[in-house]
Amino acid sequence: MTGFQIQCFLTVAECLSFTEAAGQLFVAQSSLSRNISNLEEELSLPLFLRTKKYVRLTPAGAVLFDEFSRLKEQYTAALDRARQAQASLEGRLRIGIIENQRSEHFLPKSISSLRKSLPNLKVELFRANFRELREALSKNEIDIAVTVDFDMDAYRDQNVVTQPFFTSQGRCVISKFHPLAGKEFIEIEDLKEEPLIAISPEVSQGGYDHVLELCRLHGFTPPKIHCAGSVDNLILMVESGIGFSVLDENSLITVNSAVRSIPINDQGPLSLVAIWHKNNLNPAVSLFINHLIAADK
Repeated sequence: MTGFQIQCFLTVAECLSFTEAAGQLFVAQSSLSRNISNLEEELSLPLFLRTKKYVRLTPAGAVLFDEFSRLKEQYTAALDRARQAQASLEGRLRIGIIENQRSEHFLPKSISSLRKSLPNLKVELFRANFRELREALSKNEIDIAVTVDFDMDAYRDQNVVTQPFFTSQGRCVISKFHPLAGKEFIEIEDLKEEPLIAISPEVSQGGYDHVLELCRLHGFTPPKIHCAGSVDNLILMVESGIGFSVLDENSLITVNSAVRSIPINDQGPLSLVAIWHKNNLNPAVSLFINHLIAADK
């Protein structure tokens, strides 16, 4: 049984006409009939009922038509996936990185190593807030989202894989004019009477819950909470002395001269995490993740 014989059978079964099928396959009708007869002989099954007026499938032919059609669809889908995987080797990798995170600790080394493996790969990078990253991954506008671990739960309905790769400690951030700005370390309860500036729960419920839980663990609830739609806006509010916030030491805020970033006692680490869809067939994704993990060692 050859692939061409199966194609002949499927075409005749769809057209129920040897003349029309021969035309679609660009072969002589005698050649088509011979291929069908050879297939029937090899299978020891009659596949068609032929009269001068019509062509019909036999019961055995109807079963094979269903099964061969299904196999043809699977074959076509598999071939498309294989071509997609091959094309991606010379295609692109799109990475979204959470706003205000420093990337020099991991990104340059990872991308440099990746390009040695895939020299023709085009790497596209952009920064976004928590919600924008989730939406971009959901719409397949990016292949990988790099975000903070407290936002991972918001991806749970996207059938994703996650890989933590970089940890940093929490910092309290206050205006440089704040009375506590000169302290080397800070107890977060020292700020229990101050307004808190948190990322909006509409942008990151996990980020909002994280900082509120930190306050609760230290025995207080902030008297007032201001919500920011982005980390950039949060920092602007801190600069202006509207309140305090909590970010991690890998945040770009640590090089902002308008604020003080002070270590917090008894604060657990936060992790950066890479997130991607399980069904992403781009082979550059797994290669990049491997390099990303290695860059943190």
